[in-house]
Amino acid sequence: MLLSGIALTCSGLAVALTAELAARGVLRRNGGAGIRIASVMRTEDTWKAGHRAARWWMHGAAVAIGGAGILSFSAARGIAETGLLVGMAGGLALLLIGAFVAHRTAQGLDDAAEERTADHREH
Repeated sequence: MLLSGIALTCSGLAVALTAELAARGVLRRNGGAGIRIASVMRTEDTWKAGHRAARWWMHGAAVAIGGAGILSFSAARGIAETGLLVGMAGGLALLLIGAFVAHRTAQGLDDAAEERTADHREH
């Protein structure tokens, strides 16, 4: 349980760091880290907007995953096993919600840009 606990704690830290750096615009579109779905990856603007919208969902996921890791090496076995399952499931759910929020935000940004382009063509 010690090794998996350390790995989960480090994973939680990595999710938090990635979420924050991407939301601040420090971490730009790349091939390895961040919310890697087409709508968010489309432009630098959609990347940044999507990550800003998903920031707190990603931080919540990081806490759930990191917390599960800490519990797995610091709590009694029965509590650790339950905490591990709950933390992992909660972390996954929060990551999925964050990706959905990022997608909707990025998609809305694209839709607004298309509307402005269409309005500009009409005039």
